Amino acid sequence: MAILLPEDLVTWQADRVTPGRQHVGHDDLTSITFVHAPDARLAETQQYGALFMPVWAYTLAAYIHEPARYQLRLCDLRFDTLGEVAAADLFVFSGINQDYEAIVAAAAHLQQRFPQATCIIGGPIAWSLHQAGEVEKLHLFDHIFIGDGEAAFPHFLTNFAQRHTLPQVIATTQRFDVSQARGFYRPFLDQTYQRYYGAVLEVSRGCPFLCEFCDIRILPDNNRPHNLPSDLIVAELDHLARLGITQVLLACDNFIGDLRWAEEVAEKIIAWQERTGMHVALYTWLTINVGRHPWLLRKLRQANFDMLFIGVESFSHHALLETAKVQNTTGDMITTLREIQSYGFVIVAGLIFGFDSDTAASFTLTLEGMLEAGLISGDPSLLTALPGTPLYRRMQLSGRLRNSKHSLGGYKYCTNIRYLMPRAQLVRGYQDFVRQFCRGDYQYGRFKRFLDTLDQGQYIPLTTSGYGNISQYITMVCKSPQALTMLVQRLGQLATRPNALWAVVRALGLLLSRSRRHQRLFGIFQFWLFAWTNSMLKYEGLTDADFDIESVPPDFDRALILPEHYEDSAMEAIPQGKIQAQQRLTVQQLQRLTTRES
Repeated sequence: MAILLPEDLVTWQADRVTPGRQHVGHDDLTSITFVHAPDARLAETQQYGALFMPVWAYTLAAYIHEPARYQLRLCDLRFDTLGEVAAADLFVFSGINQDYEAIVAAAAHLQQRFPQATCIIGGPIAWSLHQAGEVEKLHLFDHIFIGDGEAAFPHFLTNFAQRHTLPQVIATTQRFDVSQARGFYRPFLDQTYQRYYGAVLEVSRGCPFLCEFCDIRILPDNNRPHNLPSDLIVAELDHLARLGITQVLLACDNFIGDLRWAEEVAEKIIAWQERTGMHVALYTWLTINVGRHPWLLRKLRQANFDMLFIGVESFSHHALLETAKVQNTTGDMITTLREIQSYGFVIVAGLIFGFDSDTAASFTLTLEGMLEAGLISGDPSLLTALPGTPLYRRMQLSGRLRNSKHSLGGYKYCTNIRYLMPRAQLVRGYQDFVRQFCRGDYQYGRFKRFLDTLDQGQYIPLTTSGYGNISQYITMVCKSPQALTMLVQRLGQLATRPNALWAVVRALGLLLSRSRRHQRLFGIFQFWLFAWTNSMLKYEGLTDADFDIESVPPDFDRALILPEHYEDSAMEAIPQGKIQAQQRLTVQQLQRLTTRES
């Protein structure tokens, strides 16, 4: 058997081996097609018509040795049809869990049309199914890549071209050294960027924190930051800006996992802006502890960071301790959120219902917390146990995992956990939350509270129009009948709700009065209205039947809330001291919960 990579980097899992295929019309491998096949319905409804780049294809293609040897194509099934796909030697797939059915259907179609071609898959979906012990769901693919592909993929191409027999499952056991990262494959980017909303640029991997439900920490060597070179990031931003792109999402697990690197990136972006006169609005993901670093907040704002996704998760201290979300338990959360927003950042809050510590009061607590903090964006999900996480192991040990069609996440009301809260109470609480959340007076209150935070004296206006660009969004929406229908429905929600229309009028008046104090507030108003009408659209007609969830039976043994062997069965490849730190917090809270329940 050929060795694809050094043995310390790759594990061969030879459940099935696949000989090198006969190539399409040539002695050497010449034709590779990258197929982006997201679930079309979810892609449109979850993003409300805003379509984002297939970054995985732009990235992976950049690592092919001597790309001029190959005929490289990109097929995005949001724009292209399978019938238009030409024959290729190799079809390459990637995607997230919710795309499973769309990916499998596309691969099956191409295999039927081109039986001599080889189909391979990698990315988050392959990792998750492998962690769940369900990799056989990808059995129709000739090769399945587990882990980073930047080094594995080009080595695979070399062996494949030489007709070596290769295993079906190829697992990379170490993270790719992103200090050696390359920029996007420019031909793909330059030919297709106009299809998408702004751009997405990966800048970092890994996070040092220990949230029990998060699968970032369990990837090989991923419980620490792995940062792309700051000069490469700026060079990519420069190219994107020269294409006319004005909004960029800096994709990462935690932008401030390494504070010094984050500061360096911000400083180099500021210097690039001053040197070139070009500006782009930036959106990224980070953790709430950024609120303890005012010097970094100032620099991020000066670099035109506009929106920040932060996993708030819960306003319950007990729920945060249960999941070892330690960064959210230091200091007063609401004060910290207001401090961050006082610079002008819009916080897009991640929120979760369904923790074991949650009660019927959790829904009201969340509404009150969002209002008091002035969060103008935040969309709750139900807790899901992602494969490989400590939460997944805990649910498995306690017999609380359930099989559901989309058990790996991605579907808002379909999860793989049996909750402690009775199903009827959880559904009723969620529906009550939605009704209050969408009310005009509640939304106006959040908007006003956000503007109030700007009076703390830290506000730094952007030198761009902001990440939310309504004109670009509408232009994109008009190209899709389904997205256009959603836009009409969005406007209809406002037109048929007098209290909503009155809230918009009041918010506009407030905006005009505050604009005398603070410049460039209209982008904030646009995003607030966009996020609110998204919620109206999403939750319209939400019924009990929409929730594919379960709770534990009435006779459930409450001692299983903290199952036996939870502490001694951890197998993560992270420092033992960090595993114990997370377990200590989780176990202490669950013990308190078990005692209270008994």
